[in-house]
Amino acid sequence: MKRIVHVLHGHPTEAMGGTGLYVQALSQALASMGHTVAIASPDNEGPTRQLPNEGGVEIWRIATPAMRRWEDTWNGPTSAWQDWCRDWRPDAAHIHHLSGWPLDLIEATPCKTVLTLHDYAIPCARGQLLTEAMSLCSGPTEEACSACLAPALKSNPLIHWGARMLARAPALYTLARRQASKGPQRAHPSVTNRIKAAKRAMAAADCVLSPSQDLADRFIGWGLATPRLTELPLVRPTLPVTAPDPGPVRFLYASSIIPSKGVDTLLECFAQLHGNATLTIAGHAPCFDGHPGFADRLKRRARALQGVDWVGAIPSHEVPALMSQHDALVLPSIWPENSPLVVREATAQGLPIIGPALGGCGELAPQALRVSNADELLAAMKSVCSDGRTRMPAQQWPSPSEHAQHLLTNAYA
Repeated sequence: MKRIVHVLHGHPTEAMGGTGLYVQALSQALASMGHTVAIASPDNEGPTRQLPNEGGVEIWRIATPAMRRWEDTWNGPTSAWQDWCRDWRPDAAHIHHLSGWPLDLIEATPCKTVLTLHDYAIPCARGQLLTEAMSLCSGPTEEACSACLAPALKSNPLIHWGARMLARAPALYTLARRQASKGPQRAHPSVTNRIKAAKRAMAAADCVLSPSQDLADRFIGWGLATPRLTELPLVRPTLPVTAPDPGPVRFLYASSIIPSKGVDTLLECFAQLHGNATLTIAGHAPCFDGHPGFADRLKRRARALQGVDWVGAIPSHEVPALMSQHDALVLPSIWPENSPLVVREATAQGLPIIGPALGGCGELAPQALRVSNADELLAAMKSVCSDGRTRMPAQQWPSPSEHAQHLLTNAYA
């Protein structure tokens, strides 16, 4: 039997989005097999402590000093983590997200380290390969990152870097003032140091996993890693595929309500369907750098449109039932999504998919209508409407237990 710790960016896991739900399902599957499993997340408000177990999994909050300088996000203290590892004695540390932790945590881990790449947060300070102006970045370089970060820091010293970077917000004020006083530079020294730290962190991992070939190819192209592909599981049971009743097509958006997901474009395209369909918007609305009040504005726009139901955040266990009431999932993200949990769940319930041309969505749903702009999104939605309410054969995915066994015999071995 092994001792395995999963490193996440926060707790409770359900609040950490698809990555948190995956970690929860995987951890509980490993625990049910008899392994000793823990989930560790950073805490800058108290000492290292253990919370009540969840599903046979130990829950630990590790004392992590607040990041008051940007440099702390890659070169912060790791002594509390090392002390915990010495006492808990893990055989493997499976690292999923380092927001709130310094990047140097991977080097400081005294056991086998497995890193699953759920997004781009290690090489990209903004996490999604998008600039402040929401344009796609081809990858981290000293010049490009300096140009990308300096204007944002000058215009908003308390920038949050989006929902994934909330834990790092206190680290940015010092750098913001320094940037504003010096003005734009070709390659800012702090940016150079962060890129070097990201390369060290990637090199320090014993095993790097990627759920999509698209993401793996990007990291290979940047010279950061050669990840192994790993197919992620469904994290919860889905409902059987049933034939829908006659009526207008019911579109569903179920993801974070942030600018990089393209929800604003979705609403404007839906408005052009002129009552021939319905649309449900479900998801939580975290803060997003440079776009204060984004979700509130969209909510007002949605309420002005006939046929739009804005349900907001819902408990994760209610998602399968919500999907069963709809006919097509729409996820028009403008960043290269890696392997969205919601797409796997929708294909398991037979829903047609309208997804982004970028990223790994097409690998999950080969029959998806893939779009890259508003015109293509509108055309795809009209195409689904013309097909009427229909279902596709349910796609099969590994269970958490099957996925756990695969990791035990490969990545953790």
